[in-house]
Amino acid sequence: MRKLAWTIAASWGLVVAAHAGEGTKAPVAARAGNAGAATERLADFFGRTKGITRLVPPLEVWESIQSGANRYFVVDVRPADDYAKGHVPGALSLPIDVLFRPENLAKLPGGRPILLVCKSGHTESMALGGLAALGFEPWVMRFGMIGWNAETPVQAGPPGRDADTVHGVGGPLEK
Repeated sequence: MRKLAWTIAASWGLVVAAHAGEGTKAPVAARAGNAGAATERLADFFGRTKGITRLVPPLEVWESIQSGANRYFVVDVRPADDYAKGHVPGALSLPIDVLFRPENLAKLPGGRPILLVCKSGHTESMALGGLAALGFEPWVMRFGMIGWNAETPVQAGPPGRDADTVHGVGGPLEK
């Protein structure tokens, strides 16, 4: 019995030692000597943009669509069922959980600004970082579909700060 207890304790010690500090390690791509091209592309992207999120007001998107200029290739990163309920006219549905699969990345144009859209702006901002790391030129629509759907100015912002006014377009939805 004593030998079994010692074996279990020794095994547990090895497991603990093997996982010690695991949560503090940098991701593989960020470790010394293994930075890779993605790190360089991100450094370039955030150097050019000065770390400021590239926001496009919904009204600018609507005017671009109405004029026929279609300045942006619009990608809706919301779940497919939300997209089906209504989306920016001409938007391609690529939910964030499948956006980064090779067959879906192949659907994105190189050299043309990509405008990411989600419900509120959070998910599109996450997708922006991933696409920038891959060398795309992503932008996000300010306040996402909330901004697109707003028919009247909406006050948004945390307490204690000046509120932003969301000037939506009460935009048409394509279904």
